[in-house]
Amino acid sequence: MAKKPNKQPVAKVVPKPAVVSKAEEHKPQAAERKSMSVTTKLCFILAILSFAVYFNTLWNGYVLDDSMVLSKNTIVTQGFKGILELLRTPRLKGFGYLKNENYRPLSLTVFAAEYQIFGDRPGASHFFNVVFFAGCVILLFLFLDKLFDRKRTGVAFIASVLFALHPIHTEVVANIKSLDEILCFFFAFAAMNVFVAYQKSGKIWQLLAGVAMIFLSFLSKETVITFLFIIPFVFFFYQKNEDKKKTVLHASLMTVGAGIAAGIYLIIRGKILSDYGASTSAVEFIDNALSTTVYGGHTYGPPNVAMRFATAIFGLGMYIKLLILPYPLNCDYCYNSIPFVGFGNVWVLLSLAIYLFLGLFGIYRFIKDQKDPWAFGMLYFLATMALFTNVFFLMGAQLGERFTFFASAGFCWLIALALEKWLVRGDITYPALLKNVKLMAVMVPVCLIFSGLTMARNADWRTNHSLYKVDAEKAPNDGRLNYYLGNDLIENEYTLEKDTAKQRQMLQESIGYLSKATTILPDYADAHTEAGNAWFRVPNYDSAEMHFKRAIALSDYSSIAANNLGTVYMRTGRLREAVPYYLLAIKIKGDFTQALYNIGCCYLNLHSFDSALAYFNAAMTYDPNTPDVHQQIGLVYYFTNRFNLAEPEFIKALQINPNDLNAGNNLAATYLYEQKYQQAVDILNKLIAANPNFVNAYSNLGHCYYNMKQYEQCIQAISHALQLDPKDVKDIPYIALSYKGLGKMDMALKYEAIAKQYYPTFKL
Repeated sequence: MAKKPNKQPVAKVVPKPAVVSKAEEHKPQAAERKSMSVTTKLCFILAILSFAVYFNTLWNGYVLDDSMVLSKNTIVTQGFKGILELLRTPRLKGFGYLKNENYRPLSLTVFAAEYQIFGDRPGASHFFNVVFFAGCVILLFLFLDKLFDRKRTGVAFIASVLFALHPIHTEVVANIKSLDEILCFFFAFAAMNVFVAYQKSGKIWQLLAGVAMIFLSFLSKETVITFLFIIPFVFFFYQKNEDKKKTVLHASLMTVGAGIAAGIYLIIRGKILSDYGASTSAVEFIDNALSTTVYGGHTYGPPNVAMRFATAIFGLGMYIKLLILPYPLNCDYCYNSIPFVGFGNVWVLLSLAIYLFLGLFGIYRFIKDQKDPWAFGMLYFLATMALFTNVFFLMGAQLGERFTFFASAGFCWLIALALEKWLVRGDITYPALLKNVKLMAVMVPVCLIFSGLTMARNADWRTNHSLYKVDAEKAPNDGRLNYYLGNDLIENEYTLEKDTAKQRQMLQESIGYLSKATTILPDYADAHTEAGNAWFRVPNYDSAEMHFKRAIALSDYSSIAANNLGTVYMRTGRLREAVPYYLLAIKIKGDFTQALYNIGCCYLNLHSFDSALAYFNAAMTYDPNTPDVHQQIGLVYYFTNRFNLAEPEFIKALQINPNDLNAGNNLAATYLYEQKYQQAVDILNKLIAANPNFVNAYSNLGHCYYNMKQYEQCIQAISHALQLDPKDVKDIPYIALSYKGLGKMDMALKYEAIAKQYYPTFKL
């Protein structure tokens, strides 16, 4: 029998709790506070850098398409009152009809608020563009810092500095209109930061807040659609919880939430665009030369399918080049600034190789390490560039610097990683990075060069003329840039210039640029319209007529050309020929106030008073505060002897524009017929004080004095009118009658004889 082991009592060991000092107890909190302090300091630096390089935009005006979304947008300029309509109409409903439309109400809502508070001041809008851009830079930094659990703060900071200073962003920040791009980025990265917090805490309000921000990003611009890939990419792999189930649950909820936000936006967008007959797929050749479009019976587009894709890939290479070497920059890359190329072109092959490398190498590194920072940068860059390749579908433009706004964040992140790996050869930490001589030797010159290029480019965006002039010199074969410059000279610079010699020079310059635009693209309807406007001002009505007719033949939407052709006919006395073109302009654009006004004037001159009144009233429904319309309605009543109705119209015209001398004279003439002589005299004397050479005012004043039997004053007033215009002989009989009234028959007979030279039947 086996011997049993002796049972010895086992002493129970009770572990003693370790004694933790108060200092050690608070170490994690202190470290966290220190980390937050560093983060706050770096955010402050990024904000200062953003303002420093874009501060000079505050003196810029409305440039390029700023007027379409702000100063000339009739809904935006209603201020707060227009916001509800902005939320339920296409983007440019308040400016005019465009084939290719979108639904981006958030930036327009901000513009309406700015207009309500600050009025027509572009500086205020530029200021808020810079504010939101600084917010984008900070949110990008915070996200990149959190993405790798604050272990790569230095890399995140360098990437954000490069993003803040990169000159390629000048189009987005200096162009007020591009607030849509800025807000899209701002809310997208605000959502990503909130989602990072939700992944760790699981608080439902953070999930809802993140989804709401994604929805706001969609309301800004559709670019955020790429985040439907980026959100699961980040939160399934880069931001993991210790609990795998929670990681999957939270990441799934964020992905589904973002998908729901996208779905709601797309439903709203589709309904609104459908209601207004707008399209997001109508891309024209003049906007994107990779599209195929028929103008005037001629087909424009790439020579073949292979060259269409090769040229698109060539454009993708241009984005890489501009990110590495951001010069020269241009506001427009339309036909014929980028040549059609084939797959035999070395730059096409190099571009294709770069993008394939980024895709394949990014996937390889991601498979190898699902938290690899290089993989994140490469795949994020490709995902955000996917919308703008013109390979999968055509964009509204062949190339645009604004299209790199999201993707450049990935590019800057990759550059920062490269500096860490090959220059520092170790982790970049703050504030140690400031003491690293090699790093500073690269970063300081790059930052200074980027800052200088950015500020210089901001200055180009000061006015339309400065921008188009500079960019047309860099891209002389760009058809639309030549059109832009010619259009700006005739529509803006010409009207501001007071020197007639300089005006004539501007007209010739404008005609030269517009002729070049129509040489590059012979069937360019807008260029023909502006060429017509230039020739109209020369004036050369035959050339103007030719260009306006050409524009109308080329486009079903040439309402301006139709209106202006009608005006050519009115100016040359062909009133009945003018009518059908005014009607065409109104058919194209029902709320075309100028065309409604012009056809009213045409009918007024044809003595078709009922038709004139109908069109003037139609113009009033769209713009009730136009003094010219009130004055013309007054003239309709005046010529039909309805002086009691004419009087309030002339008064209204004067209330809107007290300096309108013609309205004042017409009101005085109405008082004259209503036998309100003293009221007429008071107005006429004010008009003469304002303009001592106002012939009609002296004439009407003479009539008033004659009816008031103040014959001396009548003779004096009409004699003054004759001195100013010796050919205006219609009032000579009143001089003869006034001398008769004074009893000076010798003078009366003298003027009777003079009057009979013009009016043989006149007798005292």
